[in-house]
Amino acid sequence: MRHVFWRTFHVATSLLIVTTLTACGSSPSMLSPHSPEARSIADTWWLMFAMACGVYVIVMALLLIATTRRPANVSEERRRRFDNRFVVVGGLIVPGIILGITAVATVDVANKLSPAAEAAQAPVRITVEGEQWWWRVDYPDDGVVTANEIHVPINQKVDIELISDNVIHSLWVPELNGKQDLVPGQVNHLRFTADRLGRFEGRCAEFCGIQHAHMEFVVFVDSANDYRDWLSQNRSAAAAPDQPDARGGQQLFESSSCAGCHTIGGTSAEGTAGPDLTHVGSRTTLAAGAVDNTPDGMAEWLRDTQGVKPGARMPQVHLTDQEIETLVAYLEGLR
Repeated sequence: MRHVFWRTFHVATSLLIVTTLTACGSSPSMLSPHSPEARSIADTWWLMFAMACGVYVIVMALLLIATTRRPANVSEERRRRFDNRFVVVGGLIVPGIILGITAVATVDVANKLSPAAEAAQAPVRITVEGEQWWWRVDYPDDGVVTANEIHVPINQKVDIELISDNVIHSLWVPELNGKQDLVPGQVNHLRFTADRLGRFEGRCAEFCGIQHAHMEFVVFVDSANDYRDWLSQNRSAAAAPDQPDARGGQQLFESSSCAGCHTIGGTSAEGTAGPDLTHVGSRTTLAAGAVDNTPDGMAEWLRDTQGVKPGARMPQVHLTDQEIETLVAYLEGLR
């Protein structure tokens, strides 16, 4: 009996620790929902967790009873009838009820989250294209193109159109909705209505190659005024640099291979192979979360691209320290 007690105690303690870490950890968690869609998913998880705990308690109670009670002095026929009823109820009826409840709850949530259930067009439309290994973000109704960061207004339905022309990716922001795949040759949609201001981490949830682990993005939920200001700022062309180092960086950028892969609005750089850099200085990270967007981080990325993100599509460009300094001055000023 002591062995059974301590085993039960250890399992229960481990379950409590795992649950606490899952719900309260620093990583984005589906158990911290901030949209109706994410809340539906979290509610379903808690329902299944509660039923699992109930089953666990009942099983452990029966185990304790079986190991501690003395054999009853009953006939073999009566014992057989009891065993048969126990098998039917405990092995068929109860599991059937549990699985039925789980199935109904799961199908109900899946139907609510299905894009087909959303007949009305969302007021905010965004197209996200999965690249190798970063995210191209386009606001077709507003003339804004950016990368790896998505801005949305609070309390407004957002419709994200998901496309890919290379491999399967998967967009996942645990606190706003479930994951949705980006499949080559197919257009999928992810919709949510964020009801809390803040920054929400996202990532690719489908293995897509060597840099899958460094294909992150951020969703910023802004107030209505801040969202309009962000659109206005990012709709405009890049401001001309006013410092000598920054002007030298612009000349170097436009005359080198950089302009063949990147676009900077208002300049001769019109490449589309890499991210649009028109307002790159205002972003929080570089290379889809591989490095922080600071002058030191930008310099590190330019100096050792393949060292920072091995396998990245951006080739290693051999630059002198002076060239890196002027490029950093220019690019960090693009806000």
